[in-house]
Amino acid sequence: MDLEQLKTIWPREGTSPQKQDEYLLSLLGKRSNSPIARMKRNLRFELVAIIILYGASTIYYFFAFDGKMSELSWIMLGIGLLFIPYYYRKNKLLNEMQCVSCQVKSHLSRQLKTLEKYVRFYLISGSVLVPLIMLAAGYVSLILYPAKIKTPKLLPDTPGGQQFIYFFLLFVLVFSVAAHFANKWYVHKLYGRHISKLKSIVSEMSD
Repeated sequence: MDLEQLKTIWPREGTSPQKQDEYLLSLLGKRSNSPIARMKRNLRFELVAIIILYGASTIYYFFAFDGKMSELSWIMLGIGLLFIPYYYRKNKLLNEMQCVSCQVKSHLSRQLKTLEKYVRFYLISGSVLVPLIMLAAGYVSLILYPAKIKTPKLLPDTPGGQQFIYFFLLFVLVFSVAAHFANKWYVHKLYGRHISKLKSIVSEMSD
C-alpha cells in the first residue's frame, strides 16, 4: 500500500489524533504490503541468494586449482561470518517495528533511524568489499602463488609487470566505481524506497 493510498483512506474528520495514529500503526503492522513487510521479504530473499551465490564462490575457491587459492576462500568466509550479526540484528529490528502493540511514535522514529544506519553500513561495506576481494584475488593469483596457479609472476621489476599492475589497479578502480553505483541502486530498491515511505508515514503521524 503506497503513501498516496494511505492519505485517501486515512480518516481525517471526526477522528482523534490518537485514533489516527493507531490506524497508521495498524497499517505499518500489516504483513502483506507494508514497507516493513516488504523489507523483511527482501531481507530473506537477499540472505538466501547470498548463501547460495557467496557460499558457492567460497567453496569453489577452496577446491579450485587444487586448493591453491584457499586463502581467498578463508577471506571470503571470514567476511561472511562478520555479516551474520548484521542480518540478525536487522531482521530483529524489522520484527520489532512490525509489532503494532509495541509502537509509539517516538520509539518508531528511533527504530527508523537505527534501520537507516544499518542500511548505510550495508551500502558502504558492500562497496568497499568489491575492491578488497579483487585485490586479494590478484595478490594471491599474481604475486603470492603465481607458479601454483600457472599465472605469470607480475612484480614491478619484471618485464611488463609494472604496466600490468597499473592496468589491474585501474581496472579494479573502474569496476569498483561501477559496482558502487549498482550497489546503491540495489540497496535503494530493496530498502531505501521503503524507508522513505516509512519516514513519510511517521511524518504524517506527527502532523
